[in-house]
Amino acid sequence: AQFHIITFNTMKLVLLGFFLFSMVSCSLSARILVMAPFPGKSHYIFVSAVVKALHQRGHHIVEYSPYPPSKPLANFTHVEIHTSFEEENKNWTFEQFALIAKISNSQWPNIFGFLNVWWMTKKVCADTFQHENVKKLLKSDEHFDLVITESTFGQESLLVFGHRFGAPTVTLQGFACVAALNRDAGNALSIASIPDVASLVATDQMSFVERLFNLVTTLSSLLLYYNYQLPMQDNILREHYGQDAPSIGDLVGNVSLYLINSHPAVEFPRPYTPNIVPIAGITISPDRTPLPKDLKKFMDEAKDGVIYFSLGTVVPGHRLPQKILQAFVNAFSKLQQRVIWKINLESLPNLSDNVMLTKWVPQPGVLAHPNCVLFITHGGAFSQQEAIHAGVPTVGIGFFGDQPFNIRFAEHRGIGVSLPFYSIEEETISAAINKILKNSTYKENAQRLSHIFRDRPMSPADSAVFWVEYVIKHGGAHHLRPAATSLAWYQLTFLDILSAFVAVIVILYLVVRRIFSLLFNRKKQPK
Repeated sequence: AQFHIITFNTMKLVLLGFFLFSMVSCSLSARILVMAPFPGKSHYIFVSAVVKALHQRGHHIVEYSPYPPSKPLANFTHVEIHTSFEEENKNWTFEQFALIAKISNSQWPNIFGFLNVWWMTKKVCADTFQHENVKKLLKSDEHFDLVITESTFGQESLLVFGHRFGAPTVTLQGFACVAALNRDAGNALSIASIPDVASLVATDQMSFVERLFNLVTTLSSLLLYYNYQLPMQDNILREHYGQDAPSIGDLVGNVSLYLINSHPAVEFPRPYTPNIVPIAGITISPDRTPLPKDLKKFMDEAKDGVIYFSLGTVVPGHRLPQKILQAFVNAFSKLQQRVIWKINLESLPNLSDNVMLTKWVPQPGVLAHPNCVLFITHGGAFSQQEAIHAGVPTVGIGFFGDQPFNIRFAEHRGIGVSLPFYSIEEETISAAINKILKNSTYKENAQRLSHIFRDRPMSPADSAVFWVEYVIKHGGAHHLRPAATSLAWYQLTFLDILSAFVAVIVILYLVVRRIFSLLFNRKKQPK
């Protein structure tokens, strides 16, 4: 009888504990709206990593995106939305990618990348507001504690969801800071020491000419941002939301927090204000997808090592010109190492036995395998970070966006070499591969950066969750936002003070000149 009493009391305590835990969870749980309509898979990888961390923390997620979860999840509501840009993107030819690659890899500054992004996202934003599910959302009486967007990637109009539901907004950016984000967040531009990732392929050791280019491209991008992009987004907002919508400038100036894909191990160090939190590495999950058996066996048995080749999720590697495909086939056939080639093809002519073609691989697991000796990559931010995390050197073939910049960073840090797309031949491929494999310094530098990248007080996921919850807890955490966000550009650059200073000097000069003129004229008068 005593045993039954103890058991019954124990059960009551357990039930009470579960009840209290559920009450605490409910009190801490927030409803978070995620607006992520852009159909770029690499962009969504970053968004989903943040969302996953928040969901695991117990928050209820309501997500609007083109990518539904693989299985239903508790406290996770997904609304699938698609835009016309998805079909247009599928129809891009490799010639279009090649042209963009030629422009992006130029040593001359490139501001056309901004215009290309804004052209894409204009359609995405307009289609999003026209989607029936989004119209229903805007008319609903839903309650949200926070709204997450990718507003700094040309989707500023989506910040209106924060206004509509009276919730603070958090912006995610899957690459390093650009001039517009720095300006919106009140952060220093650091034009003299930090090249703009979107328009200049350079290092933090810039020459006079590079600093001049950096100044010109930064000012040009800001000029276009304020006089082209924001007015265009404002027009989208007024057309689809209504004339009573707040101005785009007010929405941008009211963002509570920026979570960005940055860390000193993966980009040049730069200053950040408290409302900018770097979380690079959040896409690298500690719970890796196991390697398929055939892939694991292929890597385990590679006594001379494995080279992994992937051009990411955007560049259509299977549409490479036959001449370039054959150049890779020939170069790989002369290697002692085995090659895993991620490409959307079943076979290639004259492919040697040391090469495995595959349409998909768990990339972090492949790079983390002890036999992986080299990664031939397009230089995307997430691919390069996974390589750095695993301590694997790279050969970079950059096409557009931040890819050429990332590859230049890898060269500068001694963890990789560049293989320009327009110079790809069998000989240049072999030369780039051998340069890495025959010089152990590249591997040593990559491993050193790997240790730096991993050594941090808290994981990127924990950091993201902490600061998002901090914003919710403190009603938007506007105390993190510098006063610089409310200053005009001429105030930030001291032009108003300099103008006043110049005006005073000019006035003094004119007064003194007038006085001397009067004195000399008086002396010249006949007595």
